[in-house]
Amino acid sequence: QAINTSSPQYLRRLDSRSWKSLSGVRVNEQIVQLVPDQEKFQVLLRCIKLWARRRGLHCHLLGFFAGIHLAILAAYVCQRFPNATANGLFTMFFEIFAHWPWHIPVDLHGQQTNCTRSDGCLMPIVMPCSPPELCASNMTEGTFRKIREELMRGFVLTKDLGSHDFEWAWIFEPFPYSTTYEQFLRIALCAPTSEELHDWSGWVKSRFPYLILKLEDNGIECDPNSSQEVDHTVVKPNIVYHWGLIPQSDTLLDTSSLKEDFMKYVINDVYGKVKCTDSELTLSLVGASELPKSMYNDSFYSRHLHQYGVGYQAAADCWSTIG
Repeated sequence: QAINTSSPQYLRRLDSRSWKSLSGVRVNEQIVQLVPDQEKFQVLLRCIKLWARRRGLHCHLLGFFAGIHLAILAAYVCQRFPNATANGLFTMFFEIFAHWPWHIPVDLHGQQTNCTRSDGCLMPIVMPCSPPELCASNMTEGTFRKIREELMRGFVLTKDLGSHDFEWAWIFEPFPYSTTYEQFLRIALCAPTSEELHDWSGWVKSRFPYLILKLEDNGIECDPNSSQEVDHTVVKPNIVYHWGLIPQSDTLLDTSSLKEDFMKYVINDVYGKVKCTDSELTLSLVGASELPKSMYNDSFYSRHLHQYGVGYQAAADCWSTIG
């Protein structure tokens, strides 16, 4: 039976769980009606998602974008420039959002909301359905900073395409974790069997937002890389994460204290205690030289960019070096 998900009469009968489960459907239906060209929108959205994945920005759980955020941002650009080519839309995506005043929400209906930065909305994006509400977000000051830097990087690369030998592949280069950060938080999870590891890692990952905020409370911003590695020196099934750390001056991280505090949050109910019985979690600090080889990315162009934000250095003659 067809359901009108925009009907106020129908929506009033929903409980909170059903309301949330329908949010994606309602947003998709609204976007279909609001964008002038579906094909261009789909092309732009695919490009934005690829860019976000390659640059380490597409993981809602870790404080970055979710698919719904990117879809609304893509739709906003398509609304503003209905006659632009796909390349033009992608260029305008960076130009608009690299300079967006983020105390103002992005709203496809052009309405004003009462959301401000003081409400914790670092990057407020309004879902295009009624009643208006903000997209859920786990964004922190650290992940918000990286998103803005990556948007500015995209703008710098695309702002004057005719003035240099530009290649679109530069936009999609994997983020160079190994050369950007000097120190990493190594998070190792292991369990007796692959099935138990799957359950254990899923449970711990659902608690990662707390760990990110705990690091920031200790004066350390982090870039939580969602990539999973395997430590082949360990017999048990395992997965390992490496998060880039950006400590403030003279800030020391006590991993023992951090683990103790995080584990209290992980096993704060019966489910967590059961999962923790035979499974393990280890936190340690490692340098860039200790990263697995799969995390090394010696990208030529990433070494020849204008300096545009914190954490990025460039040669003075970068453009002449490229050609």
